[in-house]
Amino acid sequence: MNKPFNHTLMMMRTLFKRDWIKYLIWVIALLAYAASGAGKFELAMNSKATAASMYSLFENPALVALFGPTAVKHATDFTAASAFGGIMPLMTVVVFAVVSIIYVVNRTRKEEDEGIAELLRSFQIGKLANTTAVVIELLLLHIIMSLALAGSLAAQHVAGMPLSSNLLFSFSIGAQGFLWGIVALVMMNIFPDAGGAKGASIGILGTLYILRMYSDIKAESLSWLNPLSWSYLTDAYVKDNWLPVILTLLLAAILLALSYLIEINRDVTAGYLPEGNGKAHAGFLLKTFTGFTLRQQRTATIGWLLGIFVMGITYGSMIGQIGNLIGSAGSNNYMSRAMGITEHATGNVMTQDFLMTVYLVISLLSVCFAVTSLQRIVSEERHNRLEQLYSMPLSRTKLYLTYTVIAWVLGALAQFIGILGIYLVQMGNKNALSFGTLLSGGMVSAIGTLFILGLLGLLIAYLPRLSSLIWAYIGFSFFIGVIGNMLNLSNNIMNLDIYHNLTKVTTKTVHALSKTATGYDLNVHVNSQIVANWSSFWMILILSLVFVIIGLIGYRRRDIISG
Repeated sequence: MNKPFNHTLMMMRTLFKRDWIKYLIWVIALLAYAASGAGKFELAMNSKATAASMYSLFENPALVALFGPTAVKHATDFTAASAFGGIMPLMTVVVFAVVSIIYVVNRTRKEEDEGIAELLRSFQIGKLANTTAVVIELLLLHIIMSLALAGSLAAQHVAGMPLSSNLLFSFSIGAQGFLWGIVALVMMNIFPDAGGAKGASIGILGTLYILRMYSDIKAESLSWLNPLSWSYLTDAYVKDNWLPVILTLLLAAILLALSYLIEINRDVTAGYLPEGNGKAHAGFLLKTFTGFTLRQQRTATIGWLLGIFVMGITYGSMIGQIGNLIGSAGSNNYMSRAMGITEHATGNVMTQDFLMTVYLVISLLSVCFAVTSLQRIVSEERHNRLEQLYSMPLSRTKLYLTYTVIAWVLGALAQFIGILGIYLVQMGNKNALSFGTLLSGGMVSAIGTLFILGLLGLLIAYLPRLSSLIWAYIGFSFFIGVIGNMLNLSNNIMNLDIYHNLTKVTTKTVHALSKTATGYDLNVHVNSQIVANWSSFWMILILSLVFVIIGLIGYRRRDIISG
């Protein structure tokens, strides 16, 4: 038909009825994730000495690579507001950019793959009506989220955080979330399926993140060429520069026009990239259910493993510099807390403390990979694909356990790949750690991954439509594990993170006599190593297996869901 926007308002109403709960969760999650830390930073930076210590942390190249540079030039000008504005924008944007990408692709390309778009277009609904409805709702949602975030920050009355700066901080995040939704819109027109569109969009996001790590350290002026860097180049609470927000919205408008242009000229379910033909005959592994399940996740597996390997290399490159980094903080221990290093730690002990934090970050990334793998049970079930499998000689027990074991093995493999990255980049150091030492301390966290998969299994068995709630706990664990030490949270809160007490650093003092020309000297060496906290290890392992068994029982007894 010649009216591409016909019935756009009707499609908007339909979208809102379908997704209003998701919108509400989206807003609440943003407030809980981004706004909750403002008051904590104010409490943590309660003295000039602490502020100076934290400023040295933010100036460190390792932290610049992870979160971006700070606009503050002198430690005396560093405040809780500038610290919050320095560390939170990029973290928040990356999380909610992924959410925007997934939402847009699910409501556009995925509905084409499932035949819903073709059914709608058989009525008097314009070719661009659904796309326009998604774009308008995405824009309105991010405006509401930005206003709610600014209001939440203003309500905390943190010194140095005026309403104008809160609005800038919030709208920089909202604009980025909208931009990455539009990026996904372009990709969904180019790629022949929803999986390819999501992978390409998230791949672009990851590539820009890695590129900005280099530019922020080596050539900060180049960061202006990176759209992802615009999230923190606003310099909220310091310079309050609105130009990056304007550039973000301008780029989103250009990409939206491009998306409309390429969508209006393509057929429904088609993409501009050709779909692969595949092999004429299935291989041996593809003829088994395990091999079939692994084949479905091949592309995602490669992407996750590569990303975690790069993260391991990034953190591993910091191991030889830990002494210098902590020494730059002077007598204050803020940087030590931020990196998980105990007070008065020296030498090898300091390195092992830092590795505990590195293992935690890699574990959280690995468990995200494992969770996406296990959640395929619900995804396949809701699209009525499991009914075809159950018509064959395949039991529910085998299906549930196969997905669970594959998810855990992939999570453990990701953990291994991250540790391998750490080892390879530090193996040339003077006091390089052996691969066995790194493995013995790092792979213990795989039990934490099994625990979270057990929780997810319970949700899949008894509350399958709410299985995505597992992400709330993962987000909480990420916040506690990465930010908890910086904010000096209590042990009661820290212990809610399943990874917190899985390992510990043990130290052993060795006294040795060495003969010299004048007699004997007593040499004292302190050796430390990360080992499993066996009481916690066995308790979590048993609890995880119990969760898996209870989940299996529930899954075998419940009805199949759909839609």
